[in-house]
Amino acid sequence: MYKKLLTTSVVSVSLLLGAHATLAAVDKSDKDKPPGYVAKTSDGTAPNTTYYGDPPGAGRWTDGPAPIEALGGCTGEKMAAGTVIKADNLDALKDLCFEGKSVGSMITDNVEWMIREKALMINTRHSEFIEMDPLYMQATQDGKANVTFDPATREVQGWKAGMLFDPQDLLKDMDADGKSSDPHAGDKWIWNLRAPTYGATMDLRHISWVFLDAHKGMERIQRWWARRYYMEGRLDGGPISEGDGTILQKTVLVAIYPQDIKGIGIFSIRYNDPSAKTPDDVWAYLKSVRRARRLSGNAWMDPIGGTVQLYDDWDIWDAVPTKYKDVTLLGKRWIWAIAHAPLITVDLAFKNTIKEFPAVDMDTPPHFFPNEQVQWEPREVVVLEGTPPDEHPYSKKIVYMEVDYPRPYLGEAYDKNGKFWKSFIFQNRVDWGDDGYAAPIPVVGHIIDWKAEFSTTWSSNMKANPAGVEEQDVSLKQLIKLAR
Repeated sequence: MYKKLLTTSVVSVSLLLGAHATLAAVDKSDKDKPPGYVAKTSDGTAPNTTYYGDPPGAGRWTDGPAPIEALGGCTGEKMAAGTVIKADNLDALKDLCFEGKSVGSMITDNVEWMIREKALMINTRHSEFIEMDPLYMQATQDGKANVTFDPATREVQGWKAGMLFDPQDLLKDMDADGKSSDPHAGDKWIWNLRAPTYGATMDLRHISWVFLDAHKGMERIQRWWARRYYMEGRLDGGPISEGDGTILQKTVLVAIYPQDIKGIGIFSIRYNDPSAKTPDDVWAYLKSVRRARRLSGNAWMDPIGGTVQLYDDWDIWDAVPTKYKDVTLLGKRWIWAIAHAPLITVDLAFKNTIKEFPAVDMDTPPHFFPNEQVQWEPREVVVLEGTPPDEHPYSKKIVYMEVDYPRPYLGEAYDKNGKFWKSFIFQNRVDWGDDGYAAPIPVVGHIIDWKAEFSTTWSSNMKANPAGVEEQDVSLKQLIKLAR
């Protein structure tokens, strides 16, 4: 019981990293921008050309703003931004144009089913290109030549910080239909997802799981506090590596509500093993005996407590590629996705009411979709399919991930009979750390079990690079202190 409730719920990264180093200084003239700042579109008609920084300037929009129609082939009647796509107008809107693509071409089969059959509504907005932090992009450009991929083992070596594989290089191997000449492209895209994108430290502030029945609505709330400290790939202007290189990250997770779980917590250590054969070390603090006990760390396929979310579902896709039998790149496409979620996704002024979670429409059946005010926009994604090991609850998982940086938006999971089982809808936004570091982060995760007609939706006011956090603040000693 405790294993399933308490084992780590952190993002999986298992990479072999290099020695200590410090990134060269990068101009952060925008560090005074407020939290939630993102690059703006030009009149809502063309993408912002600022992308990837200058240098390294490897972005796709370096030749000046192109007409938005250049991003697709649709030139007919246009749909206005702010239009809400829903069951009663879907057929009338599908063939209209939006930013050069037809409205319907950006709706996945799973999303269309949720619109038609489950009352999902999509409030549309124009897309905005998100500028990644210069530290992150500089690290990617500086380090990519040192990263090696072994086709026989699907393991990587030589990564230090940033993305392992430059997305622009991966895109060059694709044809017009999104098919890649690289048979291991799927693995490489997922390896990018595993590099820390949150800076050097991340606070999962006010993280709550809300248990939502499709017919009855909110059943209960669990509130937790968590902090993750990266030992490798650190991006805060200081050394990118701490320790001896054997540990990737440390995490503390403590329950704070309700009373029956308050004080239950875990401390976990995730190691740098590209083979994924070294399990996490996990210690659980048990209130009943007032001490920490070491647990098995090989629980990545288990549910998180009583939720419908597996640890492997934490970031839609949590496991390193080598934990899966196979990862296949199915192609690339445009989808409707949430890349600019609200700045406040847990409002403690409304504790224990549905208003506490303003980004989730808990008032309207089926109670677990994004609030109608949350806006979706066109995003170009790669579509990846993974085949888990035989002991995994899923037969396959599909993820839709941004092409320009590793951020998943949507996902699907299928049962052992190959039947559709779960939907994943993640709300993302940019957070600006206390040091100015820009981090696209997930702030709401809708994990929906359609067999049970039930969702455990999590929300958090996540914070990248909080000031003043040191390694000893994320430790077994700290867990015991917080849990007591």
